[in-house]
Amino acid sequence: MKPRRTKPETNPENTQDETLRQEFDDMEETSRRNKRLNIFIAVFSVVCALSIWLYASAITETEAKLQSVVNVKYVSAAEEKGFDVEYNTELKINFVLGGKVLAISQIPNYGLNVYADLSSVNFTEITNTKTVQLPLIFDLPEGITCIEKSQEYIEVTITKRSNG
Repeated sequence: MKPRRTKPETNPENTQDETLRQEFDDMEETSRRNKRLNIFIAVFSVVCALSIWLYASAITETEAKLQSVVNVKYVSAAEEKGFDVEYNTELKINFVLGGKVLAISQIPNYGLNVYADLSSVNFTEITNTKTVQLPLIFDLPEGITCIEKSQEYIEVTITKRSNG
């Protein structure tokens, strides 16, 4: 036979203690929920602020003043054909770039190449010495333009070597 369960005696003090414990547990649970909600709101606020900042950076236009040394491409190819090439290897060009804040901020990491292209010169026309002005080419990331530059060309002197 199974023992019979008897109903516990109801003591008003026990009932009051139990009620207080229950209310305290409910308050603790509410407090935990509020803390979690506050953390969620804080994280959500930070994410929204970052999104707004990125959006504003992506649409806002700005300018940057930079300086770069000019390189001349294909000098070694000209030398292989029997020509000496001379130009100011320390020439620095000052220029102003314009574009979106986010794109401009990436320039130092991306690197910037300012050069003149010697492959456009017709070497068959050079019998002795010829000085040419080569246009400067700015290798810029997409969305960035060169607004202003201190000069448009670089002078390059090409001399045909004598066979002797």
